[in-house]
Amino acid sequence: MKVNNWLLLTGFLLYSFMVQAQAEDFSVKRIVNPNTASGRFRHPFAMIMGPDDSLWITERRGYVMKMSTVNGGKHTLLDISSMVRFTASGTSIKQDGMFGLALHPELNMGTGNNYVYVAYCYDSSSVRRVRVVRYTYNRTIPSLINPVILLSGIHGSDDHNGGRLIIGNYGTAAIPNYKLLFSVGDQGNNQFGNACDSIEAQYSPTTAQLSSGDLRRYAGKILRMNLDGAIPSDNPLINGVRSHVFSYGHRNPQGLAFERDKNNELIANGILYESEQGPATDDEVNIIEGGKNYGWPRVAGRKDNGWYKYYKWAGTANCSNYPGECSSQMMNNGLPESSFNNPDYKDPIFDMFNATPPGWTACNWLTNPTLAPSSIAYYPFNNKIPGWERSLLMPTLKSSAVYRLKLNEAGNAALSVSDSIIEYFKEPALNRYRDIVIANDGITFYLLTDSVGATSGPTAGQNGGVTDRGCVLEYRYTGSVLSIPNDSTLTVPLNRYVKIFPNPASNVLKIEAGNKIAKPVRYEMYDMRGLRILSDISRQVTTTVSLINLPAGVYFMKLYNRFDVLVSTEKIIKM
Repeated sequence: MKVNNWLLLTGFLLYSFMVQAQAEDFSVKRIVNPNTASGRFRHPFAMIMGPDDSLWITERRGYVMKMSTVNGGKHTLLDISSMVRFTASGTSIKQDGMFGLALHPELNMGTGNNYVYVAYCYDSSSVRRVRVVRYTYNRTIPSLINPVILLSGIHGSDDHNGGRLIIGNYGTAAIPNYKLLFSVGDQGNNQFGNACDSIEAQYSPTTAQLSSGDLRRYAGKILRMNLDGAIPSDNPLINGVRSHVFSYGHRNPQGLAFERDKNNELIANGILYESEQGPATDDEVNIIEGGKNYGWPRVAGRKDNGWYKYYKWAGTANCSNYPGECSSQMMNNGLPESSFNNPDYKDPIFDMFNATPPGWTACNWLTNPTLAPSSIAYYPFNNKIPGWERSLLMPTLKSSAVYRLKLNEAGNAALSVSDSIIEYFKEPALNRYRDIVIANDGITFYLLTDSVGATSGPTAGQNGGVTDRGCVLEYRYTGSVLSIPNDSTLTVPLNRYVKIFPNPASNVLKIEAGNKIAKPVRYEMYDMRGLRILSDISRQVTTTVSLINLPAGVYFMKLYNRFDVLVSTEKIIKM
């Protein structure tokens, strides 16, 4: 990226980062789940789109919840609260507990890979550790069963655990080679209550440490593992050792997203994007590559020798009296970024707010220019919202907004234009956005909000004025969409190539979508009140739908092709 593109960010600061897109209309906010004590989520962390267009959400207390996007109804898929270490005190929480989750790409596709992956903090001899666990999804009685521990013993903390899980395809479209990636933060070391603990982000594990199960140097890393937890044979050698470590030099990486195609399918060997929270400045957007060093704690954001300097508090006599992230000790005695030299170092593709914090050595966390991105999502659709294809969406914890970063055609850099990053869904009061999901229609967006405004570190003891606490907010694009490609040049109606049988049906319904219908197809079933009661996606010509849990009555089935074109509507009688 050219230097002048980075200088644009200083100008953004003068406008309070409030650039808004023109002629983009969205619906008013809809709170999906009831904003009541029983309806709210309890300290949520991660949210993904699950089967039947439901939202699956982790709660730090040790739960995985399934929620209807129609009426906000919740169902507990997993309760391991007795095993998860989660620290709360009044209105303040620590940053431990349950973290991210990921679904196997072949979940419910008949391949037997009905797996769900979660990560959480647990107690090991009264110290925090983190493990990654695989569960099997039981669709009959929706629940997660049969846990298998894939990796345990990762050092945990009350701060900066990272915690994002994601699956990518490192094979081909025909023969996928799925890998599980997990982000681990720097544990919040060298700051606030952990100021006397050293940051391990620049250190890689030794063979002796791995043999003894000492995984302390997994902190500040992106880990990559086979789906059984084993170390992949093509993981990079770092200082001569191959481990789960895929990349290193990270501070608090809470966002991971793989590049996807225009049908929202994983691209084999696609780009892996990461969002990372900076100190007082320099939130980052990175492209993660195996074996690369992303600089922390020697570099924050781009290696531009700007305001940030690294000062090691750990081992000093006054570390327990940590004076703050903008202290005169750091300013006067810290190491400048130019003193860091590593052949594997890689700059971020975008560096948010690299200007000097207001107040200099007396800067205040809430007025620092960082936005604290909590997640990241890739927008792949080329036939939906104009200009949005190849964009990254980032919810934030500090600004009550989501930011869209425009990428270039190759997807490997931000566009060098003045409005390369744009603000959306801005709330007048504080809503700490934890995660974002882009619905399969490409125009509906779900935002997950924190339960409280206070976590460990500088916000401890503060309520923060969160308005829609523990809620899922829905925004829907209502403007003009791009032209939708024709399914083919057929001169006969598309529904001629769809067969739904038997009808009337008892316990099983079959959907046959011929080769003229673009896959994957999405089917939805509605009751006579117009409520959607069933929804799923299939890549098969013939799909079997279970009706065993539906009462007898009259229903309507709608079938959409991969371009979201309605190709068939049929009345179904359930006997």
